[in-house]
Amino acid sequence: MSNAERDESAGTTARAYGEALLSQFGFSGVIEGVADHPALAWRRSGLMAVTGAADATGRICPAALASAADGALLAMKALVPNPARLPASGALLLGERARLLGLARRGRVSANGSCRLLDTIDGRIALNLARDDDRPLAALLAGRETGSWADVEQGVAGQSTDELLALGVELGLPIARDRPPAPTERLFEPVAAARPHRHEAPLVLDLSSLWAGPLAASLLRMAGAEVVKVESRARPDGARFGHRGFYDLLNAGKHAVMLDFSARADLARLQALIDRADVVIEGSRPRALRRLGIDRDTAVARGTIWLSLTAHPEEDRVGFGDDAAIEAGVATLMERACGEASFVGDAIADPLTGLHAALAGWAAWRAGEGRLIRLSLSGSVAHAMRAGIAEGEALSAWQALAEADEAPLYPLRRPADAAREPGADTETVMARC
Repeated sequence: MSNAERDESAGTTARAYGEALLSQFGFSGVIEGVADHPALAWRRSGLMAVTGAADATGRICPAALASAADGALLAMKALVPNPARLPASGALLLGERARLLGLARRGRVSANGSCRLLDTIDGRIALNLARDDDRPLAALLAGRETGSWADVEQGVAGQSTDELLALGVELGLPIARDRPPAPTERLFEPVAAARPHRHEAPLVLDLSSLWAGPLAASLLRMAGAEVVKVESRARPDGARFGHRGFYDLLNAGKHAVMLDFSARADLARLQALIDRADVVIEGSRPRALRRLGIDRDTAVARGTIWLSLTAHPEEDRVGFGDDAAIEAGVATLMERACGEASFVGDAIADPLTGLHAALAGWAAWRAGEGRLIRLSLSGSVAHAMRAGIAEGEALSAWQALAEADEAPLYPLRRPADAAREPGADTETVMARC
């Protein structure tokens, strides 16, 4: 290993990225701790198994996304009272679901099989059909009788990317344009600020589901927060029906509340929880919040730290981790690197966003300011690219370094306990309000 590689393996890339994140909240100082070289962190997190073509050697992502994850976690560790309670590695969090589920790389198909890269007449889109209800909409998008992948692929091939994107967004489909990467200078653009009434430790209300939001809430719990997970009786967190061990990793230790969002009395209970919370995490489109009578601006003016997680900066666009990462430019990077566009990791925008959201929540708490902090899946990946992009000989060296590495993968985390059953703590939590 060269001297330059040794320097990076000592954590230079991750630390620099983490320090830049902290500066966005007014914190300065050198981050302590170590992180692996970007290529080694990628391989040791298991991400080479889910990056690149199915019939080729696993690939390194040209963007140092694993180092960005390490940097975000190191930044959070610099602020919390007991950093040892947080995971050992941020990069580990990017690859743990794929390892638990035994996923493998599939090139232009996402590792979980729900999202595909599709050629258009003038470019490429990513379309995610994770929801069965989207199949008829995909048929409308493609101008075909069915929403089968074969029909959709044929239908979009004769249409322009702009037209497909506009129609897909109008239909509410998780659709993204494959575009060149454009790393953003800032990730956190907090809106408004007020001094909150703080509990001894932050009380976090987790209104989110699936991956990014629950991960953020889980990390805040490890940092010392009390977390209340709220689910809709009609639509509980869909991740409950997936891999139980992974669900437990994200949700163990949270109080479980279930409410009927169609009942006026339960909406009043929801508002009471919001009024009491120091931090609210939600992943809903603004119009969905308005239908529930939730006014986040009022909460922020009162001093709440409000983390709004969406698929894209355009808050009403829907999306998931794989398609959002394509919009940030990862497929174009892979095409430049190895001649073929492909997905990178497993829904990688989700854990990256969860890590950055957790840091934002804790940093705002430490700063003593209630804020509205908007984060998007695609925006988080775009900003994470500021950790560095390797090209040419540098990328070849990264790939060789990863392929020669014989260190074991990072040890998988084990949930400390099982997540609480839906509504198990509803009455106990509400009695405190």
